[in-house]
Formats: sequence, C-alpha cells, structure tokens
Amino acid sequence: MTNATIRTAVQAAHAAINGAKSRGPTSAAGKERSSLNSVRYGFSGAHLLLPGEDAAEYERHLDGYFAALVPTLMPEAVIVAQLGDLSWKLERLTKVENNRLRARLEEELEKTDTYKMIACTRHALELVDAIALTVEAVPVPPQEAERMGPILAGVERIVGFLGEVPELPQAVVQPLSQALDAAKESLSKDRVKKDEYAALGNAAKMVRGALREKLACEEAALQPLRERLAAEVLLLEDADLKKMERHRRLLENSMQRQLALLDQVRAQVTTARPEAQAGAKELRVKLRVVK
Repeated sequence: MTNATIRTAVQAAHAAINGAKSRGPTSAAGKERSSLNSVRYGFSGAHLLLPGEDAAEYERHLDGYFAALVPTLMPEAVIVAQLGDLSWKLERLTKVENNRLRARLEEELEKTDTYKMIACTRHALELVDAIALTVEAVPVPPQEAERMGPILAGVERIVGFLGEVPELPQAVVQPLSQALDAAKESLSKDRVKKDEYAALGNAAKMVRGALREKLACEEAALQPLRERLAAEVLLLEDADLKKMERHRRLLENSMQRQLALLDQVRAQVTTARPEAQAGAKELRVKLRVVK
C-alpha cells in the first residue's frame, strides 16, 4: 500500500468519524433554514408555499383543479393534487421571470442618457421643492444669522446644482439666483427682509414649475425608449432566465406525464360512480394539507 493510498484511507476514516458526529442543525431556526437549502426559486423544494404566499389562495387554486377534473378515486385525487402543485409552481415561475425581465429592463434604461437626464431633473425638482416648502412652512425669515445663514447656504448649493441640469435654461434659474444674492447682501448688513425671503420662495416655485414641465416631456420621451429596450432585453443572455426556462420545461413535462397517468388510471375504471362530484369533494377534504 502506497503512502498516498494510506493518506486517502486515513482521510476517509476521519471524514466518516466527523460525519457520524454531525447531527445537523439543532435549533428550530437552523432546521428551518436547512429544510430550505434546496429552494432558491421555489420550483422544486419540499416546501410548496414560500414566505409571502397565501395558503388560502393556494387552497382555492387546488379546489379549482378538483372541481374541473373531478377525481373519483384516491389515486386520481393524488394525481390531481400533484397537477395543482405543478401549476402553482408554473405560475410562480412566470412571476419570477417577469420580475427578472423588468429588473433587466431597468438596468438597461439606467445606462441611457435619457434616463440619466430624468434622474437629474427629478433630483433638481426635489431640491427646489424643498425651498418652496420651507418658505411656505416658515413665512417669516429667521432673525438670527445663525439660522438664516445655513438656509441661504443651502439655497446657494441648489442654485449651483441647477446650473448643471442639462437643457435647463439659465433664464429659468436667474430669478432664484438674483433673489439669493439680494438675501445674502441683506444678511451681511443686518438681516433678511420679509419680502426678500418671500422672493426666494416665489422664485423657487417658478423654477419648480419649469422643472415639472421639463420632467413631463422627458418622461414622455422615455416611453418609446422603454418599449424598444423591452424587446432587446428579451434577446439578452441571462443565466437566471435560462435556468428558469429549464425549470419551466421540467414542470410542463411533469404536468404532461401526470395528465397521461390520470388518463391511464381513469381508463381502468369502467363506469363512473353517480356520486362522483360528492366523492371528489370528499377526497379533496382528505388531501387538504398545505405543504
């Protein structure tokens, strides 16, 4: 026996000993996490319902299958329940696929100049709106320079940002800039007058109106771009979407097999019982267990 073989045997023995010592998770939370280890998208795990899914909705979903297929024997009922489970997973898969496609669409949109311009306009609108709301909430300017100074400093930073907003005419920003200069000059001498303070709020409202119009035009232009990118996103390579498509084929094939099995079971039943509908309800009650 070579040294390598001996080492391999020793390693295997140690692994067996360590494995025997392991009892897995012992806490309730640990066991719950462990039970969900095989569930990433919830397509093939032991837990049919995932957190956030409605058990009552699932029950109604399964009731629909029993009402439509009307099983008369327990084997038929089991197959119908499995069909309902598979259909539930297919519906979940469709939702996950749609969410993933929407996320990819947003990722592609965020790369465009149009989207970046809209984001800039929205941020500018939020800043200017803050000035207008501040003046409305506190219509009298603070008398203390320690309080008024930071307000004007904030307005000055906003005016500087507005100068960088693409396609925003300087004529729109100029009234706010002039009102700011007048307020700063008054504060340097004594205090900001009430009419100068009000002028800041009025100028901010004018800029706000212009930004709202600008944003509406930009968002209207975004819709055709969104539609074009939506078609392109479908052609993008995406590992998650490919994995979901494989799961979809597996689920659909499983449903086909279950339907074929249901036909085989029913073919062995020569006559349907008159109380078939009542029997289906009884079988449904017996199988009323949410996984």
